[in-house]
Amino acid sequence: MKRQEAWTVSIVTKMVVGYLLIVFVPVISFGIYFYNQIYDSMMHQLAESRQQIIRQAYSNLKVDMSSIESVYHLLQHNSYAAEYLDGNYVTEGESVYAFLKHIKPLLAYPMLGHSDIESIRLYKTKPNVFSIPDQIVDLSLLDERHANELAVLEPGKGGWLHVVEDQQSLSLRYYQHIYNDRFTEKLGLIEIQVHPSAMRNFFEALGSRERWEIYLLSSSGENLLSINAPGNPTFDPARLIGNGIDDAFLVNGQLIANQVTIDKLDMRVVVVGRGNEVFSTIKQRELLMVATIILLLLALSFVYYMMFSSVAGRISRLARHMRTVGENSLRTFDDQNKGDEISYLGVSYNAMICRIDELINNVHRAELRNKEAAYKVLQAQVKPHFLYNTLESIRMLAVANNDPEVAEISYAFGQLMRYSLLSQGEVAQLGKELAIVDNYLKIHKIRFRERLHYEYDIQANLESVSCPRFMLQPLVENCIEHGLSKVRRPVTIRITVRENDDEIMIKIADNGGGIAGDRLLAIQTALRKPGSVHTLQTETSGLGLVNVSERIKAFFKGNSRLEIDGAEGKEAVVYLFLDKGVIVDHEAAAGR
Repeated sequence: MKRQEAWTVSIVTKMVVGYLLIVFVPVISFGIYFYNQIYDSMMHQLAESRQQIIRQAYSNLKVDMSSIESVYHLLQHNSYAAEYLDGNYVTEGESVYAFLKHIKPLLAYPMLGHSDIESIRLYKTKPNVFSIPDQIVDLSLLDERHANELAVLEPGKGGWLHVVEDQQSLSLRYYQHIYNDRFTEKLGLIEIQVHPSAMRNFFEALGSRERWEIYLLSSSGENLLSINAPGNPTFDPARLIGNGIDDAFLVNGQLIANQVTIDKLDMRVVVVGRGNEVFSTIKQRELLMVATIILLLLALSFVYYMMFSSVAGRISRLARHMRTVGENSLRTFDDQNKGDEISYLGVSYNAMICRIDELINNVHRAELRNKEAAYKVLQAQVKPHFLYNTLESIRMLAVANNDPEVAEISYAFGQLMRYSLLSQGEVAQLGKELAIVDNYLKIHKIRFRERLHYEYDIQANLESVSCPRFMLQPLVENCIEHGLSKVRRPVTIRITVRENDDEIMIKIADNGGGIAGDRLLAIQTALRKPGSVHTLQTETSGLGLVNVSERIKAFFKGNSRLEIDGAEGKEAVVYLFLDKGVIVDHEAAAGR
C-alpha cells in the first residue's frame, strides 16, 4: 500500500520522470557508448566510401580517355587524310590546299569538342609528303624512346605515354598508327597531347584539395608522382604493388589506403589518409556538439514540462468530472474552448452526454409509440372485413338486377383489395400474381371498353413458382398509363410466359404510344445503375420499373433481371428473367 501511495503522484510528475528515465538518460548513455564502439566501423565505412569515389573518378577518366582515342577513327577513315599521308598530292600548292580545306578542320573539330585535348599532330612516314609546321611533321622528329615503344603497336591499337612535368603535374599523350585503307602500309602516326588539367582534375576528384596523399606508381613500384606527401612519410605506398588485389583498400590503425589500377597507363594510384587528420574537424567540434546537445535537452525538457503540465491539468479535471457522472447525473463538462484536441475531447464528451440523455428520452417515447401502434393495428384488422362485405353486397345486388358488368367489376375489385390487404407476408405464387393482373385488367377493360384488349400466352407451370407480391401489376399499370393513355386507337397488352431448364421468361408488351429514345436510355441506365435513378424521376412517372427490378434481383438473385426495349410510336416490351435455381431454393424453404 505504501509503495502504491509513493507512486501515486500527478501525471505531470510521471511524464517528467518518465521522460528522464526513458528518453534522456538512455539516449545520453547509449550515445556515448555508441560513439566509442563505432569509431573503427566509421573508419571502414570511410575507406569504403573513398573507394567508391576513387572508382567513380577512374571511370570518368576512362570515359575521357576513350573519347580521346576515338579521334583516331576520324583520321583513319578519312580519305583526304589517307591520300595526303600517302603522298598523292604532287605540288606544294595542292598539298597546302588539301590540308587547309580537308585536314585542318578535321584536326580542329575534336579540340573544339573536347577541352582536355591540347594539340593533335601527325607524323608522316613518306618523305615526299609536304610538312606543315606543328601539324604534319616527319616521323624522325619523334622522341627516340617513344619511337621504340610505339614501334610494337599492332594495327587498330594505340598506346598511352605519360610525361611527368614536375612532382605535382602529369601530362598524357596518345599515339596510334594510321594505315592505308587495306591496313597493309603505315602512312603515319597520330599524336594527341592531353592538357595537364585533365590529370589535375582527376587528382582533385581523388581528394588532393582535402589533404589526401596521392601517389602515382609504375608497375614496378617506382614512385612517379606524389601529391600532399609529408616530408618524412611513415607509409610506403609501393608495398601495395604485387599484393594481387586490385581496387582494394586497407585500414591500418589510423591509416586509410585506397588504390586503383589505371590499365591504359600501366600504373597504379594510391590514395592515403590518416584518421586523425580526416576526423580532425569532427574532433574539434565534438565537445561543443555534446555541450550543445546537453543544453538543448535541458531547455527542451523544461519546455516539455511546462507544456504538458498544462495539458495534464486539463485532462485531470476532465477525469474528475467523468467520475461524478452517473445514470441520474448527466452533467456536461465546463472547459474553456482553446481549439486544441483536449477542447475537442470536452466538446465530444458533452455531445455524447447530450446524446445519451436524448436517447434515454427517445426510448421512453418509443415504448409509448409502440404500444399505441399495436393498438391501432388491432383496430385496422376489423375495417377490411367491412369493406369486403360491402363489395360482396354490391356484387350480389348487381347479379339480382341482371347487371353483369357491375357484378364483374365488384368481384374483380374485391379480389384485388383482398390480395392487397389480407395476404400474409411478401411472397405469393406466380399464378396468383397473374390472376391479380387479370382482375386489374378486367376493371380497366370495363373502363376503356374497345380501346383495351389483352391476351395471354402461358407455357409454364406457375403454381409452383414463388415470387414477390405485386411484381407484375406495376408493369401492367405502366402499359395503361404510358401506352394506352398516349393514343386514341385500340391498344393490345400481351402477356407471354416461357420456361426452360435455367429460367422463366415473362414478356409484357403493348402496342401503344411507345417510349421516347432519351426516356428509354434513362430507364435502361437506371436499371443497370440504380445509383443514377434520380435521372428517371419526372412529374408524370415514378420509379416502378427500378423498384420491380431491384425486388427481382434481391428475391431471385443469380442472373435474374428486368430489361426494357422499344421506340417512340412502336411496341414497348418489358422482359423479366427469373433464375430457376433460386426459385427451387424458395420452394424448398417453403416446403420446410
